Amino acid sequence: MRMYNPEWEAIKDFDYPASMAEVQFDLAGLEIPADHGYALFQELTRHLPWLADTPEAAIHPVHGAPSGRNANLVINRRVKLVLRLPRERVKDVEALVGQTIDPGAGPITIGALKVRQLTPFQTLYAHFTDMGTPDEAEFLARARAELADMGIQCGLICGKRRELSTPEGRLEGYSLMLHDLTLLQSMQVIEKGLGRHHGYGCGIFVPHKSIKEVVAH
Repeated sequence: MRMYNPEWEAIKDFDYPASMAEVQFDLAGLEIPADHGYALFQELTRHLPWLADTPEAAIHPVHGAPSGRNANLVINRRVKLVLRLPRERVKDVEALVGQTIDPGAGPITIGALKVRQLTPFQTLYAHFTDMGTPDEAEFLARARAELADMGIQCGLICGKRRELSTPEGRLEGYSLMLHDLTLLQSMQVIEKGLGRHHGYGCGIFVPHKSIKEVVAH
């Protein structure tokens, strides 16, 4: 017998005209650098130049298992490329299917795509949020201020410190959990993100089930 979950029941009845959607692509290749945010953005904008001029578009970090031999992640059939895009741009990313990219660890072929609807949740998690400062207290203050500009007050938990390489220098930030959001606030954060460099995989929030797990990511 399925247990009653009031949050899932609320989501089921939540009616929100989402302006964004996610497109998930299969990948065929061997490895991708663990520090791939900037290089992946460059490779994708080579095929989709409009991405560079679409600040609301976001490219999720690619999550693969560490190779154990070098600073790369292993690509297997479960590893996906995921883009969060304005709905009117979803059709345009079909151009990526069949293309080959190389973010720095060998060629990767982009395969079939699947469009996914965005789902709110009262707890959200971002693997790496860049608020423009490595100082944890200032990081949280800036995150709270940006949320306040959206009319959102919620709980924040700062997690692990993160870094990402770019030609202009290293970006520094933290993983971040937001909790006690309303479903409407959750969708606002999911669609808008927080901080800088969403194209590099920063400030992209996904539903998360447990506050306790934030320090493990």
